[in-house]
Amino acid sequence: MTVTSIQYENWRNIAAARVEFSPGINVLWGMNAQGKSNILEGIYFFARGRSFRGAREKELVRFGEAFARASLSFRREGYGSDTVLEAVLPAAGKKKLSRNGAPLSSSAEMLGSFRAVLFTPANLSAVTGGPAERRTFLDIALSQISADYLSWLRRYTKLLAERNALIRQAGDGERVTSAEWEVYAEGLAECGAWIAAYRQDYVFLLSRAVERYFAGMTGGAETPALDYRSHALPGGEEADSVKPLSEPGGGKRPDPGPLYGRMTAGLEREIAAGSSLWGIHKDDVLLTLNGREARTYASQGQQRSFVLSMKLGEAEIARTVGGEYPAVLLDDVFSELDENRRRYILDALAEDGDGSRQIIITSCEPDVIPGARASRVRFHRVEDGRVTESGR
Repeated sequence: MTVTSIQYENWRNIAAARVEFSPGINVLWGMNAQGKSNILEGIYFFARGRSFRGAREKELVRFGEAFARASLSFRREGYGSDTVLEAVLPAAGKKKLSRNGAPLSSSAEMLGSFRAVLFTPANLSAVTGGPAERRTFLDIALSQISADYLSWLRRYTKLLAERNALIRQAGDGERVTSAEWEVYAEGLAECGAWIAAYRQDYVFLLSRAVERYFAGMTGGAETPALDYRSHALPGGEEADSVKPLSEPGGGKRPDPGPLYGRMTAGLEREIAAGSSLWGIHKDDVLLTLNGREARTYASQGQQRSFVLSMKLGEAEIARTVGGEYPAVLLDDVFSELDENRRRYILDALAEDGDGSRQIIITSCEPDVIPGARASRVRFHRVEDGRVTESGR
């Protein structure tokens, strides 16, 4: 899957621009605050349906303008023509999304059309941050490769909000019937069991990929591991076999019993706390290095290598499940890596044969690509929201 071009109108600081990309390596270079990350933000918007910076949609609109527009053209492997996704984001009002000119009802309908893996320095929080950061990593990765996962997740989120409202009502002395508690316990347990099955399978695959990439990056002296923990699993055990993500739980309906039991046995504690204390919204992934928690004991360099390995693994799993590599977006990452790590990442991502895997990199300087590979790179200079193709 490769981006062939993206066109902007009133997007952040970009008044108007069209950027064309090639398979293989592409570099967007220029000083800080010129628009490089804004370009990646527009590309990734079509993979995730929102800004990776957490910005509200109206904040993507150039100051003083009525709307922002972005149009992404990408080519899937084996296809003879591009798919075009377009987003029109008004400063006030409802956004409009389309695929090949046909309107889409929501961002959820768009997800899965275009797939991309993004790494920014902020992704270090997957190691250094709390459980919510690691759940977000899983949700973003799985939502791009499984429409079923996204559907279960959206349903769970809705039911959880409704149950929390009931808990607050009960805490305020309002009557809630046993039938109401039962409906939500059953619904959340079913959704949670499916979500946990997907996450468990994904973490199993990711842990093995991280181990390989980390060894390649560091010479094999250290052993990383990822262990999925969830209230929806009996004791939160690690998966013991590879199961296809299209059929979580080995193709069998996952057991909602563990989560159902916790949600029905601890209701009084939840009412006292004012929210649901058990569920997949409390899941975590334990990241360890040589058996010790990476968040606490890993050095900054080791943490960076851990996250880079997770992102390389995310791209690998997307190819395994989806049948093709996603576009890989690296935002201001290479400048903080030594040359050996740069070479390794490029070797891991880029095919030396046909160069069909695509990598789009932002950098303050054009000379971030080591060795002879730089002669095969497409460079774009970004300055004050304007983009021009350039050499090194």
